[in-house]
Amino acid sequence: MKVLFPTIFEKFSFGILRELIKLKKAGLKEIVFLYVIEPEKVIVPKTGELLKSELEKEKKRAEEGFRKWKLLLEEHGIEASYHVKMGKPVEKILETAIEENADLVILGHRKRRSFFGILFSSLGSTALTFIKVTAFPVLVFPSTFKEHEKVSIFENIIVATDLSKNSFRTIEYILKFQPLIDKVTVVHVLKNGDSSSEIEEKLKEIVEHIKSTGVKEATYKILQNDEPADAILDLAQEENATSIAMGIIGTHEEARMKYNLFWFGSVAQKVTDDADIPVLLVPPEREAKKIEELVEDED
Repeated sequence: MKVLFPTIFEKFSFGILRELIKLKKAGLKEIVFLYVIEPEKVIVPKTGELLKSELEKEKKRAEEGFRKWKLLLEEHGIEASYHVKMGKPVEKILETAIEENADLVILGHRKRRSFFGILFSSLGSTALTFIKVTAFPVLVFPSTFKEHEKVSIFENIIVATDLSKNSFRTIEYILKFQPLIDKVTVVHVLKNGDSSSEIEEKLKEIVEHIKSTGVKEATYKILQNDEPADAILDLAQEENATSIAMGIIGTHEEARMKYNLFWFGSVAQKVTDDADIPVLLVPPEREAKKIEELVEDED
């Protein structure tokens, strides 16, 4: 397993790194780090002049940080490499994920608690913009994340499913982390007109499939709520979950959007924005190169 971890060395970044070390048990072999220097930091807006001294400072800061992180990973038998690039963060993250053929992208998401922060967070966040166009699974850590010394974030996981094609991809993806999983709770939030008996049969099949892979405990829950995101978050809190997993799109997006650039206001967006635990988001099957062409419009 190869993981791409873009970072700007925020306070919670080192806790994320230590958490990622636990993935070695699930087959993690290499972490690729990425530091993106935004042009505004090193280019004079009016003249377009490149401030070479500022650029070198940014590069030096990143390289010093990555050297320390690389030494830590080597102590645990995990390979590490890094890139320092200049440009728009979303473009460079996607570009690097494609170059490195990453299995998973790790992103930190700084939560905003003020009214205006909540209103505009999904428009301004690199993490939430990247998720709209990614062809790669993404594990989003909130800035409130606190590492547990012994517990993995995959130990007690809530998997939200609407029984769409993409939600089944999510089930298969989380099973890559089976050696770290003690418990999986599969949750479905009923909509008006849904047949609970038919859905229950499908959830039973999913649970049996999860158990067949060696997961110690797997259960399901059917909830009724007009706000699916709230139901998922409430359940995660009740179950003391360590993470949430879900598909980036559901049935209505599958029908409406070829590449799912729909994101703002979706269930996945709301869960990711509000969760105080990591959220694993699995995209629909996409061609990475085609998605790359759409990023500029999103930025």
